Amino acid sequence: MKTIFLGTPEFAIPSLEVLLKTPWIELLAVCTQTDKEAGRGKQIKSPPVKDFALKNNIQIIQAQKIAKENDAITKLKSLNPDILISCSFGQILNEDILNIAPLGAINVHASLLPKYRGAAPINWAILNGDNETGITIMKTVLSLDAGPTIYQEKCEIGENETSTELYKRLSILGAKTLIKTLELIKSGKAKFVPQEESKATKSPSLKKEMGLIDWNNNAKDIHNKIRGLQPWPSAYTHFNGKTIKIWESRIEKSMLSENEKFEPGTIIEITDCIKVKTKDSHINIYKLQPENKNIINAKDWINGARVKIGDRFD
Repeated sequence: MKTIFLGTPEFAIPSLEVLLKTPWIELLAVCTQTDKEAGRGKQIKSPPVKDFALKNNIQIIQAQKIAKENDAITKLKSLNPDILISCSFGQILNEDILNIAPLGAINVHASLLPKYRGAAPINWAILNGDNETGITIMKTVLSLDAGPTIYQEKCEIGENETSTELYKRLSILGAKTLIKTLELIKSGKAKFVPQEESKATKSPSLKKEMGLIDWNNNAKDIHNKIRGLQPWPSAYTHFNGKTIKIWESRIEKSMLSENEKFEPGTIIEITDCIKVKTKDSHINIYKLQPENKNIINAKDWINGARVKIGDRFD
């Protein structure tokens, strides 16, 4: 099965690896986004998929907006693939591209479609407090993540699992699910099941301002924000006029009456963590990042910042 793979970030690597290791798949090329500036130094950095392709002598096609780049589309056509496979490519494919391969194009998507169509399904599953997600392999169509599904695999979300941790797990599950799907397509046993539009939900791109913690919310909602916005934009608050990013938290059962005298955002107890009052109870913070510094344990921050009970996050 002659294949072209379209992908960009680290999430796509396990799927690319499994294609390369499968004897009956001929990986013709990878198509990925162009090199971009990254980090504070704004150094030019190539996508992880490109780096992997260079190490494995795979032909590389790069495009900034492939749907508008005739040269890139011509290269794809000249390779005569049987199928196109996309995984976190980050660009919209037009009809011209979708019609290149006889078997069409399929996509590895990190949610149980039709739930969480869009750019950030992993983050939104955690932000919304879901306890289950998974991988969907679908046929790519012009509408975003709306094509018929071919295969799905479910997985649980841990109550303290972060989006970064879930990202890694789903990238591996995505590779396994992809191969199962390709085996079905190869044998002619694949079934294309239309999605139920009435059940469709969206997972739009994340924005920096989403990270600001409102301590007047419930502990569970704050905990989900801390877990779900990693590694970017990350959940943050303010202390003595400076920004503090929160990286690890836990919630535990507690009686509201214990903490009624404190305003939300107030530090109500200091142990190996910081207990902070919320609307309904409190949340325990274990790791944080002071402004312009590295991530540290809450205990170290307490000692360095001379934090005391009654101090308050803004």
